[in-house]
Amino acid sequence: MYKKYTVPVPDSPGRITRKKSSDRGVYFYYEYGRTYYKDRKYTIPRRACIGKEDPRDRSRMYPNERYFEYFPAESAATSPEFSSSRSSCLRSGTYVVIGKLIGAYRIRQWLASRFGERDGRLILDLAAYLLVSERNAAQHYPDYAYNHPLFTPGMRIYSDTTIGTLLKDTITTDDVVAFTEWWNSDKDHRRKIYISYDSTNKPCRAGDIDMIEGGHSKSGNDGDPVFNLSIALDVGRRLPLFYEDCPGSIVDVSQLVYMADKAGALGYRNLGFILDRGYFSRENIAFLDDCGYSFIIMAKGRRKLVSSIVLSVRGSFENKRANAIREYSVSGTTVEGKLYEGDGRTRFFHIYHSIENYAKERAELESMLHRLSCALDRLIEKDCSAMDMDRFEAFYDLEFRMDGKKRFLILYREKEQTIESMTNLLGYFCIISSDRMTARDALLLYKSRDQSEKLFAADKTFAGSRAERVQTESSLRSKLFVEFIALIIRSRFHACICDHVRAAGIRRNYMNVVSVIAELEKIELIRIGDGVYRMDHAITARQREILAVFGMSDEDMKRECSTVSHELLAIDSKDIGKVGPGNDTRDDSTLEDEEETEWRD
Repeated sequence: MYKKYTVPVPDSPGRITRKKSSDRGVYFYYEYGRTYYKDRKYTIPRRACIGKEDPRDRSRMYPNERYFEYFPAESAATSPEFSSSRSSCLRSGTYVVIGKLIGAYRIRQWLASRFGERDGRLILDLAAYLLVSERNAAQHYPDYAYNHPLFTPGMRIYSDTTIGTLLKDTITTDDVVAFTEWWNSDKDHRRKIYISYDSTNKPCRAGDIDMIEGGHSKSGNDGDPVFNLSIALDVGRRLPLFYEDCPGSIVDVSQLVYMADKAGALGYRNLGFILDRGYFSRENIAFLDDCGYSFIIMAKGRRKLVSSIVLSVRGSFENKRANAIREYSVSGTTVEGKLYEGDGRTRFFHIYHSIENYAKERAELESMLHRLSCALDRLIEKDCSAMDMDRFEAFYDLEFRMDGKKRFLILYREKEQTIESMTNLLGYFCIISSDRMTARDALLLYKSRDQSEKLFAADKTFAGSRAERVQTESSLRSKLFVEFIALIIRSRFHACICDHVRAAGIRRNYMNVVSVIAELEKIELIRIGDGVYRMDHAITARQREILAVFGMSDEDMKRECSTVSHELLAIDSKDIGKVGPGNDTRDDSTLEDEEETEWRD
């Protein structure tokens, strides 16, 4: 849609149809033919979208390519009314910071060399759009581009049709593999690298994508069509290394083997894996041992082995200052042992006790026992023959009076020994490592995996990716590639903020990725009078502190904004007088034959 000017609505009685969209305005469709179906004995009109109504004047519209195709004479004779191709207020703060962050990794140069200058920079703009707007639907991208500086040459605003073509036809699996190899090629493969590995799944209801299968959805609806997505994160550099996508029916435990093979293929040899309790299995432990990989893993629940170790050290370390791990307000100790019967290697069980967790878990236990006892009080002298009493019998001894086939509850008593045994384990948790290390080191390494969990949370919120809106497998894989680049950028935001908080010794409530981006978005360029973009106001104290997080000063931001202003002035000067189909400044409304394009809600 060419939004630099408007044209009169064509005078073609019976052929022009107005169609109102609930949230995108009014569109004009031109009937260019009819098709008669003999077997059905009716005619279907063939229509094409030719433009969008100007909300200020219903007699005029913004034309698209089809308008110039069907009305060449009218379009040639029309004197267009110019309107601004971009907003008079551009939010430039986040754009400047993203440019600085990606400059250190030369991602822009690699994308340009692989896809060309236009498509390579458009991929960066899409990644920035995911990060800033928390959306992943292409029809909203022109709205973002209208209010932001862009990486694309000439800061050109491309339509969702162009984006759909980019995702469907331009980005291939070979491109994704090439980027993965390049991204991991400059990493130090000799040093010990701990990889935090976790996976999630995303719903997608497109019917013609082989990767979409019924699986165990994180939403709790088993059997929903999903696919799995896994991310490997270098906890030392705090950067995502690579990602994997696989069919939704594959479980997390079995996928670990293939991920480790992929890490080896990328040149990593001295590896350690930080795994969630979902990967705790004898087969996975044996596989990591055979490959010579280290591991740190959380033990599942209160396993019998872990419980026995906790009871053996209980009371020996909790109150000793030497065992305090102040970063997380816990105490810890380490015990050597075997992980399972027949285990040929010595493992290290790191036992921790948290007073805060103890209080929380004790309160939850007492609350549950109170609810159960109240329920049992209501069942006294009631017929319980048709009820499932297992949940009560786990904590209470029950006595019944039989009357034929009926049984009536007459008395209940707490299983004091059972409840006391549970109480003795409250507040404790266990981390198992294959390498010898202190309890503190093991906890700090395991807690570093929180970054990968935050990446998953971010991927489903900041990128708007709770569900993938695609129609083909090529578009799905391309979109995941763009999301991965956005995650790289976001991980740098997160790492810089964490370093600042650690150095300052205090975390302010706005020192998180979402709030930082929201604050940077307030740094704006305003165009008034002479058409030159200028900063709207001075940098605030909060913005100055945020810029310091990324190694920038307010003078750096002013200088970068001035550069953007000069670039926009040069672009606008070149664009004066350019009208017609050669100008590709379009909005999100390009529809062809009333069919939706790729990557839509």
